[in-house]
Amino acid sequence: MKQSWRWGAPGIVPAVALSLALPAAVPALAQQGEEMVEEIVVVGSRRQDRSAADSPVPVDVVGGEHFRNLGDTDMDSLLAALVPSYNVDTQPISDAGTVMRPASLRALPSDATLILVNGKRRHRGSVISFLGGGISDGAHGPDVAAIPAIALDRVEVLRDGASAQYGSDAIAGVINFVLREDSDGGTVEARWGQHFEGDGSALTIASNIGLSLANGFLNLSGEFRQADPTSRSVQRADAQGLIEAGNTSVRQPAAQIWGSPEVRGDYKLFANLGMPVGASSEFYAFGNYAQRTVEGGFFFRNPHTRTGVFRGPNGTVKVADLSADGMSGDCPTIPVVNSVADAAAIAAVAANPNCYSFIERFPGGFTPQFGGDVVDMSLALGLRGGLSNGWLYDVSAVFGRNSVEHFMHNTINPQLAAQGNAIPTTYYPGTYTQSDRVFDLNISKPLDFGGNGPLHFAAGFEFRQATFEREAGDRNSWFIDDRPGGLAAQLFGIGSNGFPGLAPRNAGENSRNSYAAYVDLESNVRDDLLLGGALRYENYDDFGNTLDGKLTFRYQMSDTFAVRGAASTGFRAPTVGQSNVRNVTTAFAGGMLADEATLPPTHPISVLKGGKALKPEESVNTTLGVVMAVGPANITIDYYNIVVEGRIARSSVKPLTPADVAEAERLGVRDASSISSVVFFTNDFDTTTRGLDIVLTMPLEVGSGATDLTVAINRNDTEVDTPLCAAGMNPDVSSCTDLIDRLRVKQIENALPTNRISASLNHAAGQWRFLGRVTRYGEFYGAPANQSLLSSPPGAPWDSDYESRWLVDAEVAYSFSDKFTAVLGVQNLLDEYPQTTSQGAQDGVGMLYPENSPYGFNGGFYYLRAAWDFK
Repeated sequence: MKQSWRWGAPGIVPAVALSLALPAAVPALAQQGEEMVEEIVVVGSRRQDRSAADSPVPVDVVGGEHFRNLGDTDMDSLLAALVPSYNVDTQPISDAGTVMRPASLRALPSDATLILVNGKRRHRGSVISFLGGGISDGAHGPDVAAIPAIALDRVEVLRDGASAQYGSDAIAGVINFVLREDSDGGTVEARWGQHFEGDGSALTIASNIGLSLANGFLNLSGEFRQADPTSRSVQRADAQGLIEAGNTSVRQPAAQIWGSPEVRGDYKLFANLGMPVGASSEFYAFGNYAQRTVEGGFFFRNPHTRTGVFRGPNGTVKVADLSADGMSGDCPTIPVVNSVADAAAIAAVAANPNCYSFIERFPGGFTPQFGGDVVDMSLALGLRGGLSNGWLYDVSAVFGRNSVEHFMHNTINPQLAAQGNAIPTTYYPGTYTQSDRVFDLNISKPLDFGGNGPLHFAAGFEFRQATFEREAGDRNSWFIDDRPGGLAAQLFGIGSNGFPGLAPRNAGENSRNSYAAYVDLESNVRDDLLLGGALRYENYDDFGNTLDGKLTFRYQMSDTFAVRGAASTGFRAPTVGQSNVRNVTTAFAGGMLADEATLPPTHPISVLKGGKALKPEESVNTTLGVVMAVGPANITIDYYNIVVEGRIARSSVKPLTPADVAEAERLGVRDASSISSVVFFTNDFDTTTRGLDIVLTMPLEVGSGATDLTVAINRNDTEVDTPLCAAGMNPDVSSCTDLIDRLRVKQIENALPTNRISASLNHAAGQWRFLGRVTRYGEFYGAPANQSLLSSPPGAPWDSDYESRWLVDAEVAYSFSDKFTAVLGVQNLLDEYPQTTSQGAQDGVGMLYPENSPYGFNGGFYYLRAAWDFK
C-alpha cells in the first residue's frame, strides 16, 4: 500500500495542476488602477450572474486561443497541457485504448469527470478502456478528441465534485466546452510539426467562420488532421535470438513497435447556432460530425512459442491435422533446436495435403496491426428565455452517438488453417456503438425576500436513455472449427489473433433509462458571506435510486482575501457498456500470451470467480481554499479530499482452472476451453484522493509590452483503502478484496506523478509574442509489460518509480499584419525522455521507456503554424 499523506519535506514538494493560460482562471480581486472584467461562467453555479472570480469552488476558464497556441491539436493532449491534474498517456499497445485514449482528472478515471458542451451533457464514447494503465482500466468516458480546438470560445473547468448539480460522473469535476458564437469574420490556419527523431509528422488544417442568421448567428468550424506513427523500440530479445540464429524473416529493426499510433482521415465538423424567437427567447442548436482512423501495433507472435498458433509440445512447432477426423493425417513433427525450426520437417509438412503449420506462412512470426474507424455525431436543440414574471427557462433535447468499427491486419484466425497460405490476414472483429439521449428542463429565478440579497433558485428535470450496442464481426474473425477432431479440439486459437471477433451469439443491444430532479439554492446572506446548496434525486430502471447533496460557502474577509469551500456527496452509475460488454483480448499470463476474456459481471464464468451485479459507486468530496491578492499577484490555494466507495473498475486477471472450465461448460458456455483467464467489472474497493492546487498569476514589467507570469502547483495523492486478501498482505484483516491485485494497487496509487509544477511566461510587444513554459513532472510508477513478473516480491528491480523530469516549451509568434500571423514553437525543447527501463531486458518485449509516461516518450517536437484572420 502507498505511504500515508505527508506534508513535510520532501512530501511538500509540489506538482503541477495548471499550465499556461490560467490568468483568467484565477479569481479577479481588486487591483490598484485596473478595471477588472469578469467572465460569466456556466459551471459551478446556476446563477445567471456568476463569474469565475467570485465562485465558492475552483473554476478555471481557459480561453479558446490558448488551445490554438500549442503545437498539438489533439484535444486530449491539449487538455493535459492546460487543465489542472488532467493526464493522458500515449497508449502504444492498449487494444481499443489506442483508438480512444483514456484520461484522468485528479487521478480518477476518465468517466469520473462529466463532460459538457455548451452546458449540455456530452455523450459517451463507444470504447471501454480494457487496458488503461491501471487508473482507467475499464473506464467508459466521452470521446473529447472529436472536438476541434478552433471551435472553442473557452473551456470551463469545475475542480470540485458536482453530482448534486449535474448528475452521474461529476466526481472529479466538470469540463464544459463552450463553442464560439461569432456572427462574422473567420480564421484559417495550418500547422505542421514533427519530432526531433524525424518521425511522427503531424499536419492540421482548420477553419472557423461566423455568419449572421436572422438576427442571430451561425458559427461553423472544421478541422482535418493526420499524424504519422512513431517508434521508440528496441528489438525484442526473442526476435533478436531468431535473427542471430539465421532467421531472415523477422521484422527489423523492431518486431514489435512501442510508439504513438497512426492517425489518418481525422475530420471534425462543429456547428453552433442561436437566433431570437420573439422578444425574450432564443432558439439554439449545436452539433458535430467527426470521423478518424487510428492504427497501432500489438505484441509480436514468436514463430516457435506463440500459444495456439505456433507452439507445439516439447519444443516443437504446432502442426494442424486437416484430415476428416483430425487424427489420421500422419503429420510429421517440426522440432526446434537452438531457435531454428527444422527446415526438412517444415518441407515435409508442406508436402502433406493433410497437414499445415503456420510457420509456412509466417516463418519470422507476425505482429498484428490493430485499429478502429471512429464515427462521432451529436445534435442538440433547445429553447431558452425569460417569462414576463421573471422566471427563466431552458428546455433542450440532445442526441449523441459514437461508434468504432475495429479492424485488424497482418494476423490470422488459426481456426482457418485449412486454407493454408491463402488464409485471410485482414479481419473486422466487430463494432461497438454508444448512443445517448437526454431531455432536460431547467427553470430559475432570483427570489427577493427582503434580506441582504435575492435567493437564487433553480430547479429542473432530466430524462436520459443510454444504449450500448455490440455488432458481430465478420465470420472469419470469430469462426470456430468445433467439429470432433477439428482445430478447436487440437487447441488452436479461436478468432482473429490478438482481438478475436465478436460472435453473433454475443452481439446485442442493452439500454437503460433514468430520471432526475434537482433543486439548487444560492444567496449572499450577508455582504461578505455567500451560501449555497443543491439536492438531486435520480432513479435508474436497473438498480434503483440515489440522492445526493452539496453545500458551498464563500466568506470575503477583506477586499483582498476570501475563504471558500464545499462539501458534497456524489455518485457514478455503472454504464450500460460496463454491465454488458464482452470482449476477448491478448495479454500476458504465466509469462506467455494468452486469450483473456472481459465478460459481464453476471456471466457464469465471472460469477465463478466472484463477479456480481454492479451498483453505483459513491463519493464524498470536500474542498477548502483561499483566494487572495498580494500586491499585483493573485493567488488561490485549494485543498481537496475525494473518497470513492465501491469504485467501479476491471477486476485483476482471474486465471481459469480446469475445474472452472468444466463447470462453465456444464453451465452452457461453449467457448470456455478457449479462455485462459477472465476479468469483469466490480465494485470491490475504495479509494481516497487528496490534493492541493496552488495558482499564482501576476503581471511583470519586462521591457516594453505586456508580460504575464503564471505558476501552478499541484500535489495529488491516491490511496487504495481496501486491503488485499493476498497471503502476507493483510493477514489480520477480515474485510478485504481479492478482485484487484498488487499491480493494480501500485498503478492506482503511483502511476501518475504525485507532484507537478508549471511556470509560464507570456510576453507580447508590438508585432511579437513570446511564450516560455517550464513543467516539472514528479516521480511515477511504470508497470511491467510482462505481468508474469508480478510474482516478484516487493522491491524487485521493476518495482520502482521513474525519476522526475523538467520539460521546457517555447514559442515565438510574429504578426505581419492584423490578419496574418506566423508561429514557430517547440515542445520539450531539451528533448527529455523518461529514464530507460530495465523491463525491456527483463520481459523481452522491446520496450525502452515506460508506456504510461505522463509526458510521453517521443522526445522533442517542433512545429510551424500560420493563421489568417478575415472579416
